[in-house]
Amino acid sequence: MVCQASSPGEGRVVLVSGGVDSSVLLYRVHELGRAENTRTVPLFVDYAQRAARQEQQAAEWHARHLGLTLQVLDMVRVGEAFRRAEELKRHVPLPHRNLIVLSLALSYAEVARCASLAIGVIGDDVDGYASASAVFLSAFRNLAATLGRVRIETPLIELSKSGVVIEAARLGVDLNRTYSCMLGRDEACGRCRQCQGRETALSDARRSLLW
Repeated sequence: MVCQASSPGEGRVVLVSGGVDSSVLLYRVHELGRAENTRTVPLFVDYAQRAARQEQQAAEWHARHLGLTLQVLDMVRVGEAFRRAEELKRHVPLPHRNLIVLSLALSYAEVARCASLAIGVIGDDVDGYASASAVFLSAFRNLAATLGRVRIETPLIELSKSGVVIEAARLGVDLNRTYSCMLGRDEACGRCRQCQGRETALSDARRSLLW
């Protein structure tokens, strides 16, 4: 297994989607891993989300930039099966996405003998949907603890979206190489909820940095 470190329990699996939050998470975890001499393992899950190709390309770019190899888990058929019943949510066909992706990534981390699993949930997400809530994350941490020794980490949970952008500036993350659009076009639409949230965060961060 490629992410196995020099001894059992070393290393962190990082769930990446190619977006702003998970890219910043990857750089932060990699920075910590270099300080601790532990592995950082970026993991991308393709569940037939509309922007899967663009997201994976962005995630691969950032992984390569850090000298890492992106691991990809293919859940395309599962996502396609769900998407047939989710015509109004074709961009994210899996209900309770974090539950499914975290569970899969937890199994991967166990097999890979990594000590922890990091997900890029930020402060703005906590009240946004159930599978990013504090209650859900606490319950999943407890579940993971009953199954093994992999810790569930949310290093960005205290940050707002604009705070994540400011952290990107500190870490040297090229946000032009991230992808956030929900429509899966090569050029971001600029109108969907994720595009608008991204632009608002960038504007807020610029004002903060100028102050």
